[in-house]
Amino acid sequence: MEREKFFKYSVLTSTIGLLMVVLYILLPFIKPILWALIFSLVLYPVHQRLKKLLPWATLSALILTLLTLLVIVIPFGVLGAIILNQAVELSVHLLNFIQNHTYQQYLSNLEALLKKFFRQEQVDVFLNYIKSEEFRSFVVGMLKGTSQQLLQLSTNLFSFALSFLFKSFVFLLTLFFILRDGEKFVSFIERFIPMHEEDVREIFGTVYKTVLATAYGSVVVGFAQGLLGAIGYAIAGIKYYPLFGLATFFASFVPPLGASAVWVPLVAYLFITQSIKSAIFLLIWGTFIISTVDNIIRPLIMKIGVQMPYIVLFFSILGGLIAFGFVGIFLGPIIFTTLFSLFVIYERRILK
Repeated sequence: MEREKFFKYSVLTSTIGLLMVVLYILLPFIKPILWALIFSLVLYPVHQRLKKLLPWATLSALILTLLTLLVIVIPFGVLGAIILNQAVELSVHLLNFIQNHTYQQYLSNLEALLKKFFRQEQVDVFLNYIKSEEFRSFVVGMLKGTSQQLLQLSTNLFSFALSFLFKSFVFLLTLFFILRDGEKFVSFIERFIPMHEEDVREIFGTVYKTVLATAYGSVVVGFAQGLLGAIGYAIAGIKYYPLFGLATFFASFVPPLGASAVWVPLVAYLFITQSIKSAIFLLIWGTFIISTVDNIIRPLIMKIGVQMPYIVLFFSILGGLIAFGFVGIFLGPIIFTTLFSLFVIYERRILK
């Protein structure tokens, strides 16, 4: 009896130890693997339908993987490179603009606009601060730091591109095998979880619903930001506002800047071209309308598919984003909903 107990604990300890080593080995690839898991859940319904139409599950997995490459990986890789290039140009231009005191010649227009809303003494205090060396030094220091980081990224473009290609390869390879063999892997894991089968199914179902709700929420948020962006650009008098609205939709999926990668350069352009009223309007519109819609709409959309209070969903998304980066938009809600499911199971199995 003692020998059997010792053997059981030895196997358990060895398994936990080896799992930790496996996780450590997979750590450099963890984000591409997580993204592959998320995309496989989103594509699962399509994969199930394709399998019925095609002779092999492998062919269905291959088609969906290639479509992901063409529709997601390549466009977002190109968009990321364009945004990086524009960000470098904008930061350098703004740095020269501030360092050469060029911005001060536009202050008369700004002063005339501010006088319509504020008292003269308030306007004078604000303008005196903007004209001060303290303000210039602060902005120059901030822009220098940002531009140096961006320039470093752009000069290391080759290594950045190699890293992106490698991570994309890991992502696509993992996605293919999860789509092809995912059901076998899930069945294998289910056998080793020391819980009732219906409870395990409930947890997996919760994770699946959460991923789908988050994915749909991201698409709706992107559409809303693109539409609101186009409206704001049109009001600000920017030409080709439908095109910039479309760019805002795609940029909303690209971390860390998101939609601000489009509207912030447009605000800077309007300021530089002396369209002060339009620039201030777009700055307010972008800050309080375009960028905040993410935190408001996403939890509302997700609440349809995930049974959790709105405020909990809100903090799970925001906290996940801060803790894990862009993938945290999915991980945060998954962790919270799984915990809620465990509470429900505990109440059902233990407390009652």
